[in-house]
Amino acid sequence: MITVENLTKSFNGAPVLRGIDHAQQRGEAVVLIGPSGCGKSTFLRCLNQLEVPESGRITIDGLTIECGGPLTKAERQRQRELRIKAGMVFQSFNLFPHFTVLENISQPPTIVKGLPELEAEARARELLTKVGLESKANAYPSQLSGGQQQRVAIARALAMDPLVMLFDEPTSALDPELRDEVLRVMRRLVEEGMTMIVVTHEMQFARDMADKVLFFENGRVAEAGPPGQLFSNPQHQRTREFLQRVVVR
Repeated sequence: MITVENLTKSFNGAPVLRGIDHAQQRGEAVVLIGPSGCGKSTFLRCLNQLEVPESGRITIDGLTIECGGPLTKAERQRQRELRIKAGMVFQSFNLFPHFTVLENISQPPTIVKGLPELEAEARARELLTKVGLESKANAYPSQLSGGQQQRVAIARALAMDPLVMLFDEPTSALDPELRDEVLRVMRRLVEEGMTMIVVTHEMQFARDMADKVLFFENGRVAEAGPPGQLFSNPQHQRTREFLQRVVVR
């Protein structure tokens, strides 16, 4: 489903990604962990083409983007197609404040994919039920808690029928109770077989739900493996040092 080859990215001449390789099968859940500033979020943003890598190759479900060349009309079209394949959920909820919850979810597939309004609204209501917010269809974002807003953001991403879901620290702005609301939705997606990459500091989620955990350090994947192996017997010294500072319950 996902293949990344020798992906590099710098900001103002400072390397952030130093030749990342990654392969992921359909239905796998992969969690990225590591210290702040190590390149995890930048990697996700490059996959979704919110950041344009300087070199490398990204393939999602057979669609390949060669990074580093000029952005021709054909390549911009491939970027658009890739963004539809890979839905993304951010730390901040990024909901449109002047739209109702239902409109926040139904408008993107109507505008981007040309889905008829009635069909888009029906799908939006299904997704609101999925995330436990069917009663909030006519509410505005300002009337929701942070956890509810993040669940709406997940439903909005799912409304585009992505093949891959990318989560960039989706619970970091939430208190523990609201965080658990969002994690329950994410756990359900894993159980349903959604292909996912999750940047998170939620170590218990990584241990319980990931098929593979990648430890990022200084723009590289320093260690990767099943969560049981990586958490119980890390092979890299930096992985051991990082995990020693993280409370895993």
